Amino acid sequence: MDVRVARTRSNVLRAATELLVEGGPGAVTIDAVVARSGVARSTIYRHWESRDEVLFDVIESCAPEVDPPGDELDFEAALRALVDQVRRMSNDPEWARILPALLTLRSQQHDLADLERRLEERQKEALGAVLQRGIDAGSLPADVDVEQAGALLIGPLVFAMLMDRPAIDDDFCDLVVTGFLSGYASRHASRATHAR
Repeated sequence: MDVRVARTRSNVLRAATELLVEGGPGAVTIDAVVARSGVARSTIYRHWESRDEVLFDVIESCAPEVDPPGDELDFEAALRALVDQVRRMSNDPEWARILPALLTLRSQQHDLADLERRLEERQKEALGAVLQRGIDAGSLPADVDVEQAGALLIGPLVFAMLMDRPAIDDDFCDLVVTGFLSGYASRHASRATHAR
């Protein structure tokens, strides 16, 4: 990509992100992006067909990447490393300001399904790889639900971030992972007992 094109796209996305954080989805208009970024309206429309496309690119560019932990880690260490990645994202001041605006946008934009599916698939892939280690180690049942596990592991961190309490620190993450592991261990043992 040409350096000037990349710089223009970056300026527009930064301006749209700032507007989204400051005023929610309604504040992101092409006129407001032009005023904030200094990029001409015609140039913006050369790169994006509509305001919604700008918003979708903002979401995609702001969504944190969750990487699968290294293969050298056992299941529990990999699970803790994954939750720690989310902890770091949750404690990122910019992401903490963007997430509420993105949740509002999600409730207003019903044509986000394809974008949401792509973002969720990337996160499910990382979590699924870690959960597979747990299945292979015998710590999790073979039919563990990735979405449910994600809600149990990541949900408390997102809730704490949105509520601005409790602090999302190492102790909180340890409690989340320990609760998840003990819940599945108990459920796994109960299933084994009933199977006899």
